[in-house]
Amino acid sequence: MKRFSLLQMGALTAAVICLAPQATRADEYDKKTIVTFDQPTEVPGIVLQPGKYVIKLLNSSSNRHIAEVMNERMDHLYALTFTTAAERLWPISDRDNKKILTFYEGKNGQPQAVRQWFWPGDTIGQEFLYPKNQAAKIAANTGEKVPEGNLPTRAESGQSLTPDNANGVTLQSSNETKPAATPFTANAAEPAAPTVIAQNTPPPAPQTQPAPAADNSQSTSAASSTDKTLPQTASNLPLIGMIGMISLALAVFMAFVKRSGSLS
Repeated sequence: MKRFSLLQMGALTAAVICLAPQATRADEYDKKTIVTFDQPTEVPGIVLQPGKYVIKLLNSSSNRHIAEVMNERMDHLYALTFTTAAERLWPISDRDNKKILTFYEGKNGQPQAVRQWFWPGDTIGQEFLYPKNQAAKIAANTGEKVPEGNLPTRAESGQSLTPDNANGVTLQSSNETKPAATPFTANAAEPAAPTVIAQNTPPPAPQTQPAPAADNSQSTSAASSTDKTLPQTASNLPLIGMIGMISLALAVFMAFVKRSGSLS
């Protein structure tokens, strides 16, 4: 019995030892990090109020540069953003939590904004990319260059971007009070471009003045005079020639008849 108990204990110990590295590797794969904000903090697309949040990589094997920002219980997605690689000279330890995140300093009443995120022990981290308007606002406030990038779409992330399906699985609703968060809005709205209204109907054609009516009396008189006037022949010579030939023929005929009468 004792030998059997020792075998069971050894097997249980071995199982615990084998399972422990797997749990560690799971956290190292998505870089799940719990952070606490003691003041309003901007992340791409939203301003988070003080509280605890979870930052981790999206569960995607094709793109390791998409980060999620969720509440502590991971049942509400606040932000989903593209990132780019960031590098530091020395890794941070598990105890140095203040260096897990770096920030753009908030000035003139504006909140601080998350700049870079490093997993303890790594020298390669993630730098957040901000939408164009938000990046311009942070840059104008801090005087630092802020990298720009659009927020991921459903097709780019391969998952639904709704808070109820942040990790590809349906999340359970929670009754806990979530820290308030407000969507990012720019201070000054960009001036709208003047609206050009196309004309669907062509402009009316220019009106032409009617031509003055011709004088009917003059045209009628001209036509009547033309009808009454006979066309003139070119010459009377052919007529005279024809009369002469007829006269000559009659003279010959009469001479022939006279001669015939005398002979008889």
